[in-house]
Amino acid sequence: MVRALTLLALAAGLGLAANACLAQVEGVDLKAAYIFNFALFTTWPDGNAKAPLVVCASPDNPLWPRLQALNGKPVNGRPWTLTDLAHPKAPRCDIAVLARTVERPALPVMGMLVVRDGIGSKAAITLVEDDEHIRFDIDTQEAARNGLRFSSHLLRLARNVL
Repeated sequence: MVRALTLLALAAGLGLAANACLAQVEGVDLKAAYIFNFALFTTWPDGNAKAPLVVCASPDNPLWPRLQALNGKPVNGRPWTLTDLAHPKAPRCDIAVLARTVERPALPVMGMLVVRDGIGSKAAITLVEDDEHIRFDIDTQEAARNGLRFSSHLLRLARNVL
């Protein structure tokens, strides 16, 4: 009887751990999809419709594999191209995806959409976990400083628009 209860408790614990891992994977997938859609609903100042859309992140960022899976996918006619935030091309990033623990990079920001995964230093868009849901806040002043504009459709979906 004790052994059966022990096995039942162990199975329940493993089930909870599996659900937590599944939720984490789904969260990473959802955040990458959000970032892709942010790109679709953002207007950059240069309007360079033919050049690749350069997305910069650290390979240590938990979102890296999902962002990398988007390589080559068109964003308003521009192919999504992921590169290392520390790479020499990084100063010409169209999107910089920052993890919670990374401070804002010392990069030129004109024309760069900074997306932060979690609360931290200034970013045009901040992904937040709110009541077990992934939501996002938009700082329109930060975006305007970088020469960016967001579609009204995107603004309506934000949790907060500053």
